[in-house]
Amino acid sequence: MKGAAAIKRSGAYFRGRLLLLALACALLVAGLTVFVVTNPRPAVDASIARAVQSIDVGPMSPVLDFYRQIGGPYALEAEAVVFAIILTINRASWRLLISGSLVSGWYFLLVRLISRPRPTVPDVLRVTEHPGASSYPSGHMMLFVFYAVILMTCLGLKFVPRRWQPLGWGIAALFIILGGFSRIYSGAHWPTDVLGGTLIAVAWLSFVMSIRWISDPVLEQAPRSTAEKAVRPAA
Repeated sequence: MKGAAAIKRSGAYFRGRLLLLALACALLVAGLTVFVVTNPRPAVDASIARAVQSIDVGPMSPVLDFYRQIGGPYALEAEAVVFAIILTINRASWRLLISGSLVSGWYFLLVRLISRPRPTVPDVLRVTEHPGASSYPSGHMMLFVFYAVILMTCLGLKFVPRRWQPLGWGIAALFIILGGFSRIYSGAHWPTDVLGGTLIAVAWLSFVMSIRWISDPVLEQAPRSTAEKAVRPAA
């Protein structure tokens, strides 16, 4: 097995930097959760939400609705598409794909432990979505981070040339930012809900990627540069 072989060679079972990132994000989540529980309707949340909702999105409305669909009514279908694409093109990433998708479990756990009211007018300018579950954390954001990170990690790191990978990560970050904007703009979530969902997803994905048995089959892959492709060993 590639993962086991890499662990044996390196002598390490974890990737230290990713593990530290996971720990840092987990601590931030803990602090944010305490803040949210003790301040369910903070003024700063309302101010940011109203500022976001005051922006005229114009032709971006269908894009925002797309985010609502892939994080809610059609979340299972969207995840199935992501699974199908990745497993078809890079089957070696199945461990990371399955482990990463378990991030949704944190959402189902936390919304049962934390009962936070959703935004309402006049705290925000408008509410166009009325989900029934607790507001904190944003499950949509967990999925958006999962989609962006897992696609870039499982496909981008293997098939995108190294010099273009920063652009790929930039696109992934933009996808996540727009997703967060969509959740606040609709009035479905407070900004801290969005931040919490993002941090939870980053913490979980960093943790599973820190485990070499899970991530080595993916992170040890690398696209060849143009020069490497041009130089082939003699037959």
